Amino acid sequence: MMAAHRPLVRVGHPVPLARRILRALLPRTVPWMVPLARTHRNALLARVTLVALTGSVGKTTTAACIAAALGLPRRPSGDNAFPNLLLDLLRIRPWQTRAVVETGIDGPGQMARIAGLLRPDVAVFTAVGPSHCRSFRELADTAAEKSLLLAHLRPGGVAVLNADDREVMATADRVPGRVVTYGVAPEADVRALSETLDWPHGTRLRVHIGGRRIEVRTRLFGRRMAYAALAALAVAHALDEPLEEAAARLAAVTPAPMRLQVVGLPSGAWLLRDEFRSNLETIDAALDLLEEIPGRRLAIMGDIAEPPQPHGPVYWRVGARLAAVCDRIVVVGSRSLRQRLVSGARRTGYDAARFLFAGNDWRRAVAAIAEDLGPGDVVLVKGRNEQCLARASLALTGRVVRCGQRSCRLRDGHCDGCPRLDREDTGP
Repeated sequence: MMAAHRPLVRVGHPVPLARRILRALLPRTVPWMVPLARTHRNALLARVTLVALTGSVGKTTTAACIAAALGLPRRPSGDNAFPNLLLDLLRIRPWQTRAVVETGIDGPGQMARIAGLLRPDVAVFTAVGPSHCRSFRELADTAAEKSLLLAHLRPGGVAVLNADDREVMATADRVPGRVVTYGVAPEADVRALSETLDWPHGTRLRVHIGGRRIEVRTRLFGRRMAYAALAALAVAHALDEPLEEAAARLAAVTPAPMRLQVVGLPSGAWLLRDEFRSNLETIDAALDLLEEIPGRRLAIMGDIAEPPQPHGPVYWRVGARLAAVCDRIVVVGSRSLRQRLVSGARRTGYDAARFLFAGNDWRRAVAAIAEDLGPGDVVLVKGRNEQCLARASLALTGRVVRCGQRSCRLRDGHCDGCPRLDREDTGP
């Protein structure tokens, strides 16, 4: 039997000084960048078909899939903060026929400005979840804010909606133009007939679209990522792109860093890197995938980002899910975090001794996982950006990591290229 292909372990490099300076200065440029970006869109990019994405989850991977399906040479940046969105818009060249941008919001009143600036030809709405629960009281409020992108479609524009998300579909009547849907629902225009995990290579899909069936192979993992491929095919269908060519291009798309990214470890085990964000939707997506993977399953679990109120039932449910899926869980965070997760696990009859506790020390978590890690085992690493559990992932790959900060002031969780990674820093 042929050995399974093992993805290469890629070690990040320090972020260049120029890029760090740009990241720090960019927010200060917004006042003069807005009129410049608006003029650029309305005048120089008037003939460019602009695809814009919004949603609570899945935007970065979906944007990458759409860019690939349309044959665009460059993957979108994945940073949807407003200053970066302006920069991405200004980077689009007038001679391009198509371009893809990703949009994000932090609270009410922001999407109107973004949508009025972009005026997309295709607007993609991926999903609505509780990741904005601190800013919006109800999911319907989140959907209403994000749906303003649909309302600002240019004449003849198309809205691409997730047919399996009730809140997304509730916004369909606000679309001034054509609607194309995707999902597993029977009424979806682009419908997944089957989804098969091809571990550890990716996912295979059979898709019904335009009156025919298409086989799609991707290097992405899990149903959440399958939705990204379906959305990309829906955009290609809406823009009359040859579907077989679009499906073939999707095979080259790899997971975005720290988003259900599979890495082969020296021990013969597999690492499932999902350290970027840790809201409830992404936790469920990671555990859904982990449940499908054969072999012994382990997890390094950090805190939940922005859990909906009341917090207790949320942690109990996650604890019960971890207990149902994993053979061993190492908790990184407060003692109360472990207690809440264990409380949920006990409701399922799970042995609480399998919930190990590393406090706020990611190195203790690595030691607890690595001591008997063997071929075929799968380790999920999941936590809030500020916890920087990517350090645990890098250490498991064999990288020397010296940073010991309990909470990162950079707050973005991108440890791979951080210049502090090799410093003996144990500050708060």
